[in-house]
Amino acid sequence: MTKVACSRGLAVLAAGFMMADAAVAGPISPDPMQGLPVKGVRNVAITVSDIDATVAFYAKAAPYRVVKRYFVEGELFAPQLLSRPHKRVEIALIATPTTFIQLMDFEPGKAQPPSPRPVIGPGYTHICFQSAAANSAYDRFKSSGLAMISRGDGPVDIGGYGIRYAYGRDPDGIMIENEVYDHPKRQEAAWVSHIANVVHDRDAMLSFYARVFGVGPHSTREQEDRKPLDDIADIDNLSIRGGWFSLGNFEIEVWEYVRPRTPAPGADRTLDEIGYNAFSLEVADLSSEVERLGRLGVRLAGKPIRHGGWLIQYAYDPEGNLFTVQQNLKAGRGESIDNKVWIARSQR
Repeated sequence: MTKVACSRGLAVLAAGFMMADAAVAGPISPDPMQGLPVKGVRNVAITVSDIDATVAFYAKAAPYRVVKRYFVEGELFAPQLLSRPHKRVEIALIATPTTFIQLMDFEPGKAQPPSPRPVIGPGYTHICFQSAAANSAYDRFKSSGLAMISRGDGPVDIGGYGIRYAYGRDPDGIMIENEVYDHPKRQEAAWVSHIANVVHDRDAMLSFYARVFGVGPHSTREQEDRKPLDDIADIDNLSIRGGWFSLGNFEIEVWEYVRPRTPAPGADRTLDEIGYNAFSLEVADLSSEVERLGRLGVRLAGKPIRHGGWLIQYAYDPEGNLFTVQQNLKAGRGESIDNKVWIARSQR
């Protein structure tokens, strides 16, 4: 797999943050029985209250192209994946320069209230849009009505190294991060770089992901007592621990808030809760991958399902967050992330 170092979130430059690598408990190494490799992150799935409204909002600020929309029956999903039965589910596949976004509406045509997930988690709290300072997506998102979380009139400068950061919420209360670059290495108006999983136990999650991905984290960091970090999250006296995985076209970011403490996970996540519901790993052979996950002791959610030309297996991480492995059966290569052009052009 081509390894591409995307932004490392709040820890992108150790010199700027004055951080040191932190030891991670237990061995972190690829599964010795790995089998077929993960190709990359095929999509981030987001449950929204209205697909049309979501597309209209994001398309004002970022390249956000609808590839296809379709309906599936609610009974397609295993009962444990839903909080209650649903008749029909609307799905839209969105193309961005680095990965796909899958929008899911479990109550088409029915209004739902915003559902903000706490900055400190637990769960998938945000995806990150990167853009050039000369043509900032932050400005476009803010003018489109993004409800800012971060303090101040602009993205926060942590260390004077040419990258600034800000959190905000869309109309559904779903958080996104904006990273603004003085000298970006991509040319698009904006691109998505990572999804953040905020967890109660960083080290356990890093060990889990290392075995699932077949590669260890490229860095781990710890930081506290820095006002710019407090300003980004709008939380005073933060203490945080992080780790990052590169998966070619995309990154998985893991945060643990030490102060204030990320709550321990409760019940398993369900797909029909407003917000980020899963990320998806593309594989060449789903049956082999499911067998490998079984050897690793990964807890699966139901049996593989088919929709949109893909064969999909849901699974849980150690804190009950959902992810999937999926194989392209007949969707066409244009819907896969196994595309060297995307990988070669990712932010380095």
